[in-house]
Amino acid sequence: MDSGRVVLLIFLLVIMLLTPESSSPTQRKAFYDFIEVQKHRRDLLMNSSYENGPLDFEGISNPVVPLEVEKKVKELWSSQSLADDKNDISFYRNITGFMKGEWNVLDLGLAPMELTHSSEYRERDHSNDTATIGNSWDGTEDNRNITDSEGFIAIDINESGTGPVHLVEANINVQDRKGLNSHDIPLRGVHFVDSGNVVLSSTSRKFAGIFGVPFFTLNEAMYNQSLAPVLGKINSTIAGLDEMFEHDVTPPSGGPTGSSDSCEYIVYLQVHRSDVSAEELSIIEHELRFPTGQPHQDIPKVILTSFLYSPNCGISIESRSAIGDKIERYWIRANNAAVIGALLTLIQIWLLIRQMNDTNTPSTVSKLSFWTVGMMALVDGYLCMGYLTAAIFIEASFLPFMSVAFLSFLLVSVFGMRYVVLIYRIQRPERRMQQQQQQQQQQQQQQQQQQQAERQFQPGTLPLPVTAIPQIATPNLGTQPEDDSRSDLSLLYSRFYFILLAVIFATLNASTWPKPLRNAFQRTLFFSVNSYWVPQIYRNITRGCRRAFRWEFVFGMSIIRLAPMLYFYLFPGNIILHDLDPLWAMIIVGWVWMQLCVLVSQEILGPRFFVPSSLLPPSYDYHPIIAAPDLESGLTNADQPTVSNGVNGSVILAGPIDCAICMQPIEIPRELMSNNESNDENGGSSGISHPSTASAILARRTYMVTPCRHIFHSSCLESWMRFKLQCPTCRNALPPL
Repeated sequence: MDSGRVVLLIFLLVIMLLTPESSSPTQRKAFYDFIEVQKHRRDLLMNSSYENGPLDFEGISNPVVPLEVEKKVKELWSSQSLADDKNDISFYRNITGFMKGEWNVLDLGLAPMELTHSSEYRERDHSNDTATIGNSWDGTEDNRNITDSEGFIAIDINESGTGPVHLVEANINVQDRKGLNSHDIPLRGVHFVDSGNVVLSSTSRKFAGIFGVPFFTLNEAMYNQSLAPVLGKINSTIAGLDEMFEHDVTPPSGGPTGSSDSCEYIVYLQVHRSDVSAEELSIIEHELRFPTGQPHQDIPKVILTSFLYSPNCGISIESRSAIGDKIERYWIRANNAAVIGALLTLIQIWLLIRQMNDTNTPSTVSKLSFWTVGMMALVDGYLCMGYLTAAIFIEASFLPFMSVAFLSFLLVSVFGMRYVVLIYRIQRPERRMQQQQQQQQQQQQQQQQQQQAERQFQPGTLPLPVTAIPQIATPNLGTQPEDDSRSDLSLLYSRFYFILLAVIFATLNASTWPKPLRNAFQRTLFFSVNSYWVPQIYRNITRGCRRAFRWEFVFGMSIIRLAPMLYFYLFPGNIILHDLDPLWAMIIVGWVWMQLCVLVSQEILGPRFFVPSSLLPPSYDYHPIIAAPDLESGLTNADQPTVSNGVNGSVILAGPIDCAICMQPIEIPRELMSNNESNDENGGSSGISHPSTASAILARRTYMVTPCRHIFHSSCLESWMRFKLQCPTCRNALPPL
């Protein structure tokens, strides 16, 4: 397709996506009727009085609450009564934040009441669900019928306004102790800042909660104070709806709401008084909102006592103390988390650059596990998306989280994926050889099966000669065309980003699961992403390599990558408000520590020390046991040492021993064996025992013997093999470490 047509097609698609969706005539008529109902409710509220009570409001009767509820509310509000001296009032004037606590059911003997209908009430036509104002007024599809007796409660409050009465929007999440049942209750109401009283209500088509909030205050003075702010909020919302209607824009839909079985709630909150004086608390609030560096006392927590009442379901719930921080404290913690995340990401970049510089030859890269580095890059990409999400949802910390997201992007795209591609290219011939070996084994099996089939077709006769058996044409594996590197790289990138997106979508989907399933998914994910050293341990075993990564890289990356998990499981003020789980944190730390111990043991005791020899693939041992024929008679004075094979796979050595790389003598550990313990084939002493103690095993690590029987210092030959897999003396090929 012509490039101009592609650009035109993309431009048209963008225009179609950005063009507001117009309403159908039916939806437009339903939207108009809905706005008129809200205006009618507003007019009723403007013309009402506390003495006459609510008139013609959906779901609100007169009296608005039973006497048992009114008594409970007065008891709740009197628990934090004002002092005689108003200068000692120390309530937070703005309680925007997130509080968590426990709840339990109260038995007040209240029966469910049928909600009353006004003259303007109409049954909802579910065929026009899009013609609602959704999130502005209606609730959710959840019927919010709480059937458990106790559990956990989370209160998310957003407060705005000035003066003695502030407007409040809140969402209360109520769940049982096991987390199997969870209900979200969206609420709106007012906060009386001088007394710390908060009145909230849910709103739907069958319950005009926001219009009845002034009546829910149960006090004429509070009714008069709250009437103006509530009317102001209603007028601004209706004005926004009128503007949407004039521009023929379909309003947002909240889904099917206002069903006959959904529970509506009236919520009363009481803010606890703080321990500091009113003047000091005012300084703290001003410093949190507009920081100037003014010293102040420790910031007190926000503590709420709550009472939830559902008139149509007869539910009464109490929460004694939901504790949390103001939103400004949350922003400070979020900024600190972003700064620490940026610092840890910079350390990871520094460690990765040093590791890449250390493994700059094919022989050193061949030791690395492709899956270990790939898993690290995948986790870095996952964290990068997490930082981007935090930057979007935490507006006050947008720049810090965008900065750490950019650093994470550099880590995964510039350095991490570059390292993954390098390992993939270097190890491509190894994978191709393995594929060829598998093909050869399959062909041999097919030949054997055909030979058996030939014998079965001729019973009672002698086997056919080899020349009579039809031969299978085998492809010439040595002349296979080279793989297209570009196609391999594109396939590698596509698989990487596909797995990354799959993990992200699985995480988002798991966030809506019940708590037990969500915790199981999180624990499985944390356990999997912290198993990145397992592939390297396996590669060390298969290739006989003792060490592939720098120790500073191994321990540094292990500690840094444990930090996010420990932050969520051990820090009570984490930014995602994750529940603490010290036991699982200890399990993950122990699992990573076990992997590190295995890597260190492979360096000291050998890569295969814990695996039975019957399960191991063949691998050359650069640290064999060296034996001398007779140490008491002394070594020969030849210019070159004599090296030959001895019994039990040992190496028999005689003569002076010098390293051909550094030209320094090599100290060979020897342990004399008594004559009655072992004799050689000629009846003489075999001279040296086979060291099996830990000290002897460690001593053998000081020298290395090549397959061509040349001896070097371990450090010298390892440094040589970082650049060339050839013997420094005879130039024969050497197996990788």
